[in-house]
Amino acid sequence: MFRLFNKKKKPQSALDELIFAIYGNPPPPKRANEGQAAGMANELLMGIIDEKEVSHQAIALNDGPIPFSTHDLALSIAVYFFQQIEHVPQFFEAQLLARMKMVEWLGKGLVAPLLVQSFEDALYKLYKPVQ
Repeated sequence: MFRLFNKKKKPQSALDELIFAIYGNPPPPKRANEGQAAGMANELLMGIIDEKEVSHQAIALNDGPIPFSTHDLALSIAVYFFQQIEHVPQFFEAQLLARMKMVEWLGKGLVAPLLVQSFEDALYKLYKPVQ
């Protein structure tokens, strides 16, 4: 009888497990505003990447199964470009400012904590100070 009210799904793949870890089970519906997320990502990237490329990445990511919030999508778009090795020299200042904005969003509850950790880990690997 209680199974009728249990809306939790069993993960069918590693991606499902990841989505459940980030957003809970059941995850929320898709809710990201692609245009807003692209604009926010462009700000995080300090306009270094062409807006059309940023918009294309917003659409591509939002078409996937992950139920991003607008802010989560913006971080995901930005990290995609921050991780492109050819852009690393151009992005030193931008990634610092993006990390500060990410912390602000985290404090306001606008981004998923596990996504924030992934963003930080990815940027630290590429932009850590060399001794």
